[in-house]
Amino acid sequence: MTVPEFIPVSQETYNEIAELKGPERTFDEFLADLVERAKKQQLERDTEAVLTRNRFGEV
Repeated sequence: MTVPEFIPVSQETYNEIAELKGPERTFDEFLADLVERAKKQQLERDTEAVLTRNRFGEV
């Protein structure tokens, strides 16, 4: 499903994203990959924070 929304970016940012995504992927695929990577990084940071505090929830 597509959403008829526009995300304004500078020409420089657009060009950098286009270069990073390459010709084999759509912008949607590229952005979805970025979102997944960001989620994984956040989970890793959260997990590391819990391990650093050495505190776990009740089981």
